[in-house]
Amino acid sequence: MAMIASVMFCGCENDVDMLTTQKDEIVKYLTTSRRMVAQEEVGTVIENNPPFYTAFGQSVYRHITNFYDEGREEWSEVGATSTVNINFSAYVFGGSEPTVSDIYWSNIPAVISEVEAMGGNKYSDLIWEDRPLTIQLGRGEAIRGLEEALIGCRDQDSVQVYMTSEAAYGKAIIGSVPKNSPVAWYIKILNVTK
Repeated sequence: MAMIASVMFCGCENDVDMLTTQKDEIVKYLTTSRRMVAQEEVGTVIENNPPFYTAFGQSVYRHITNFYDEGREEWSEVGATSTVNINFSAYVFGGSEPTVSDIYWSNIPAVISEVEAMGGNKYSDLIWEDRPLTIQLGRGEAIRGLEEALIGCRDQDSVQVYMTSEAAYGKAIIGSVPKNSPVAWYIKILNVTK
């Protein structure tokens, strides 16, 4: 019995280590390569309108690229039960700027054409559609990390969402996406309805 408990504890500990490593990799990328600050640090930097990311727990990180756009506060806000139409490219995140070879799903025609022009990529066995993706929040239709990150965004926002594997697909295997992979979704919100 003690051996079973030891094995189970070790498995959980490895999962915690893996998720901590993924979190650290995402934060390092955002703060060094992208030169962002955490949202709670915005008031402490000298720079006017600094790029920042918002953390949701320790598994989801969001950057709204157009956060400082004039008039943005007037745009429709995404709520917990909103319907949101998006264009997106979803990447397996490896700690550096995602490239077309890292895309595992997209609905942007130019991106799909680029993957096809390359002769496909390691994830091209997945389904690609060139129409907006409609997500009804609050119904579990989208992965948890994506739902968390969309709430509070606004109509026409461009959003980058980085998620640990736990917030993305958990232990599920999605096509040829490697198990336990962190992901990044680059999103353009097309419209929001309450």
